[in-house]
Amino acid sequence: MDGMNHRWQALVTLGRKMSDLAMDEDLLETAKIHNAWFTPDFSKQAFKGWSQALRAEAVEQWHDQALSNGYSEAKTAKQVGILCAGNLPMVGLHDMLTAYVLGHQVKIKLSSDDKILMLAVIDSLKGIDPTAVIDPSDNLKGIEAIIATGNNNSMGYFKQYFGHLPHLFRSSRTSVAVLDGNETAEDMANLAEDVFLFFGRGCRSVTHLFIPEDYDVQRLFKSWFDWGHLAEHAKYGSNFDYHRALYLLNKAIFLENHFTLLRENPALKPPVAVIHASRYTDLNAVKSLINEKADEIQTTVGKGMDCAFGQSQLPELWDYSDGVDTLSFLAKA
Repeated sequence: MDGMNHRWQALVTLGRKMSDLAMDEDLLETAKIHNAWFTPDFSKQAFKGWSQALRAEAVEQWHDQALSNGYSEAKTAKQVGILCAGNLPMVGLHDMLTAYVLGHQVKIKLSSDDKILMLAVIDSLKGIDPTAVIDPSDNLKGIEAIIATGNNNSMGYFKQYFGHLPHLFRSSRTSVAVLDGNETAEDMANLAEDVFLFFGRGCRSVTHLFIPEDYDVQRLFKSWFDWGHLAEHAKYGSNFDYHRALYLLNKAIFLENHFTLLRENPALKPPVAVIHASRYTDLNAVKSLINEKADEIQTTVGKGMDCAFGQSQLPELWDYSDGVDTLSFLAKA
């Protein structure tokens, strides 16, 4: 880690701390009480994912990429506002760490759904680096640049209040998978993780499957068997029951097991507990469609695609949301 300043080195230390936080049962239980979607298992998975992302060699690679592009540190420190979403544990953390590592002061508005885990990480980082200026606040007055993440309905609000500032606004996306029918049992098990981790509520969650015309969907249901415990979760189970009843009422065609509804439907983003699929005969046509809908898709999973099976929820530090280089934006903001 020679050549990295103390902030970059702090990221590596924070990565090791993430492993400790993943084992803090009281913290995990408190997060679940605050937000039922943040189960201890999934919060633990999020911490472990961050521990992996912040391993020493990954931080060094990210630093070297930044250095080669001339922005391993901001030329002028600014007060950067970060407005977080709360659909997944610590969904705004990458933005916060990016602003921090460049030397900016950070004013972060946490989602009401994700205060427990994010505050624990902020406290840990300040313990590692007491010079870190990271202020959790509901008031973003005085900021000089902003990164804001929300749903599609939030875009008008973001533009109205913050459009005059250097900004990076993100709306809802989802992820898709392309199957060729030759996937191994391991591939299918890994794909199930891409689908069901975090209840499928994230932008990197696979919600739409492109499958060959003659594909046997029972292969999907077989590979999903180990995720049946999701039905026991009250919120997820309610989603399943509601949409199943709705589809039955509307005489919609679907397949099901006891916790997932599978529909052939072109929409990329179905409701929670529902997976959409499209059959294809021409793989090139699928790739063209994915390119056409690039502004709706976070990543594409599959052989020869953006992301390998089982990796969609384990992005590296340089796998930027919406494909926008956050380091570059904040270095130049």
